[in-house]
Amino acid sequence: MSNRTSLRVAVVGGGMFFAEIIGPVLRDLERYGIAPYLGAIGQGRWGRELAEARWELVAVGTHSARRGTAGKIVDWYRQAVPGSTARPFYGETVWEEILAEATPDVLVVATPDDLHYAPVLAAVRAGVDVLVEKPLCLKLAQADEVIAAAASAGRVVAADMHKRYDPMNRKLFQEIVPRMGEVNYVEAVLEEPLQVATEVFQWAARSNPFSYVGCHWTDVVQHYLGVRPLSVHATGQKRLLANWRDPATGEPRPIDTFDSMQVKVTYEGGMEALYVNAWVNPPDFEGNVNQEIKVFGTRGSAFMDQQDRGLRYCLTGDGSRTANPLFIQPVPHSGATDEVRGYGKDSVIAGMAAILRRRRGATLEELEPDYPSAASQRDTVALLDAAAQVAERNWELTLAGKGSPVTAEVGGGGVEVREAL
Repeated sequence: MSNRTSLRVAVVGGGMFFAEIIGPVLRDLERYGIAPYLGAIGQGRWGRELAEARWELVAVGTHSARRGTAGKIVDWYRQAVPGSTARPFYGETVWEEILAEATPDVLVVATPDDLHYAPVLAAVRAGVDVLVEKPLCLKLAQADEVIAAAASAGRVVAADMHKRYDPMNRKLFQEIVPRMGEVNYVEAVLEEPLQVATEVFQWAARSNPFSYVGCHWTDVVQHYLGVRPLSVHATGQKRLLANWRDPATGEPRPIDTFDSMQVKVTYEGGMEALYVNAWVNPPDFEGNVNQEIKVFGTRGSAFMDQQDRGLRYCLTGDGSRTANPLFIQPVPHSGATDEVRGYGKDSVIAGMAAILRRRRGATLEELEPDYPSAASQRDTVALLDAAAQVAERNWELTLAGKGSPVTAEVGGGGVEVREAL
């Protein structure tokens, strides 16, 4: 195969994930190639081999032509990549038209959580590789179908699980945790601002805070510790969003999803993990998110807090704030539009590198350790599926004065909900 492999890339979804991560990274790939960014993910050894590869954004698809989002994205992209021939597409199932007309090699799926499954599966069945925003999907049956289809077609399905690439997590799990003896317990928190569930996303009622961000920590724990889940107990609270009112008019606008969730997972060998997630942090909170992780072992413990490791500042009118420049950060230089760097970019680069290497002859088995594959996400999707069912039922029972007795088994290959009343 020629060293000058060219990959045609299409995107479905044009919201926050595209604006903050996918779009800037694709601009860098089309302008500068992938080689400059491989060292950040420990894959610099592929730099010379992949240096001549070319990337081209050919299509952007969004839901409604009325808003014109895809067209605006194409215009924005051309500001940094003059001469780009990317085309806007619109529709309920916009990926179908894109796959048929734009003939991409790669489909990037940045749709709402519950709309990942259909475009991913359609792309794989069309012989197209995929990069999908987290989570892979919300139902275990869907994950199994995607995994089987990808294996059958020999295609890469890469999930954007950027917490794997956070340098703090790498330090913690690769250097410190191995010296802790056996890990007894993990506690991980990730809490999002209220505006995410009420303003940024219109689809919050079709997901929940554990599915939206808890999947990051479940992936990190499984990836670095190599543990497999056995059972799940999940609870949640529906107080604020379920009674939400339009801030401008005061009219009721209920959002039927959990404000917060607490998911306790028992893993093989007896390790326990507690995942705490929410998306109702008030706007006055100092950071974009509140995230922390604690690891307790037989010979030590470790604790990492986002605010403790971030950049703190205070400005009149803004109050005290915390920034995380390690996630995604512009790198300005003279005479060109900003590049970006950070672990938010690293995860996308890992997926794209795997796709490129597959197109150049590497097997899926060879690639598996080097990126967050669909297969690696199966246990995480099982936890999301189980937690959603268990938390909903426990909330119903709690309101009825019966506590939260429902659990689920996930170690037998499926999700089996058990109600001990």
